[in-house]
This record gives sequence, structure tokens and C-alpha cells, in this order.
Amino acid sequence: MTRPQKSGTELLRRVVFSFCACLLLTSCAQLLPGKAERRVRRQFVIEAEPLRVSMPLSERPYEYRVQVEEFSVSRFYERDQIVFRLSPEEVRFDPDNVWGVRPSDMITDAVEGYLKQALLFTDIRQEFLDSSPDFTLTGSVAAIERFDSGDRWYVRLDISMQLLNSQNTIVWQMDFDPVEEEVFDSDPVISVRALRELLRYNMERGILEIDRRMLLRKMQSEGRDISILLDNGNGDAVADTVEGVKEESIPRSTKDYVVLPGTLITEAER
Repeated sequence: MTRPQKSGTELLRRVVFSFCACLLLTSCAQLLPGKAERRVRRQFVIEAEPLRVSMPLSERPYEYRVQVEEFSVSRFYERDQIVFRLSPEEVRFDPDNVWGVRPSDMITDAVEGYLKQALLFTDIRQEFLDSSPDFTLTGSVAAIERFDSGDRWYVRLDISMQLLNSQNTIVWQMDFDPVEEEVFDSDPVISVRALRELLRYNMERGILEIDRRMLLRKMQSEGRDISILLDNGNGDAVADTVEGVKEESIPRSTKDYVVLPGTLITEAER
């Protein structure tokens, strides 16, 4: 018995069906693991680095309880995404480059880490549940961002902090300096390293100042001669009034780059 021949229309239909099936299989193959090109979400964090500053006149640890309150962060920066500023009016939030920890928690933890490393006080915590602190360190973050200006990039870390006694009187305060540094690579990891370096540099500067204030306070409470620590009788503890001591030049470098006043260059560019 002879089979009926397929019509031209049916053959055409089968050819089209086979072609579509091949396209579908090819698309599915591209979605299999190892084949697809997926965007990677990068998470960054700023933590305390090892301190690189000496305090030869220090009598730390000073016997005080110090509470480090959570730093307040401008609502604009208290977000997962790193802020990339394109102009004073325009910003960009990159969903693929984010903070691994909320900026307020990240900065607070780093500051606490630096104070503990320096062994400035006998008890440093973020919370005191069973006792009251002798001092409270508070701070605010006005900016933590990268500014993109054509083919040049800058990071900005604007932080202020204060040390308050139990009567809420300010005994020490500091604004970060410098606030801004240029970086010579668009990779966000380089910007985060520069921000971390700015935090370290300023914390080392602040730790020196706090140490001198606490030393002056200790000497006064013990009735010791404080004349060598006084500058023109204004009560500030300063290093240049002590014989044989000079202000330290705090190093501002990492294994990845060297920070100079106003610049950030790689080791290869030195």
C-alpha cells in the first residue's frame, strides 16, 4: 500500500517548526551554568586597620568607661548602594557596587576598633547596660561618596566627632582633614581603600589628641605639675611644649598606594 505524499504546506510547516526548536535549544543552552554572563554584585566594607602611630608620652590605658554611640549618617548616604556623584545636582547609585554593612554601623564599628587598638581606655563599648560611662564618643557622617569628574575621580569622607563627659560637656572634638582625595583608578575597590585610608589617618590624629587630653586630666587629678603640658596657659595638652618631643608625621600609605596631600598615587607612579 503506497503512503500518501506529504503536501508542500506540511513540509514547510515542519521545516519552520524544526528551525524554531533549534533556536529555543540554543537559547536554553546559553542560560546553563558556565554559559551565561551574569553581572556580579560586589560588596565592600571599611574596617579598622592596624595603627601606625606611637605615643611615647602616653600613660594609657586611662581608667575610664567610654561609650561609642552609633554615628549618625545623612539620610542620603545611609543606604546599601555606594554614592557616585556626577555633579552637585546629579548622583548615581550602582546596584552592583554596595556596602556590605550599613554606613552608620560600619563607621561606628571601625572607630570603636581603632580606640580599642590604641588601648586608650580600660573599658570601651557601644552599650553600657549595668553602669554609666564616664565619657561618650559621638559622631556624624556628612558625606561618604565618590565624585566622578570626567576621567578624574575623587573620594570624599566628611566626618566630625566629639568626646563628651558625664555632664554632656565637650572635652574634645575634631573634623576630618583632609575631607577629599583624588584616586587614579575607576575601580570602586580603589575608592573604598582610599576612604579606609582617610578614616585611618584621621583616627590616628584624633587618638593622639585624645591621649594628650586624658594625660592632662590624669596629671591634674593626681596633683602633678602640668606646666610642661600647657601652651600659653590655655589648658591644651600639646606635644611641642615637652622637651625633646615633636609632632609626629602620621604615615598615610598602604601597600596599594601612597596618599600625599591632595593626591592618591599607585606605587608604580611614584
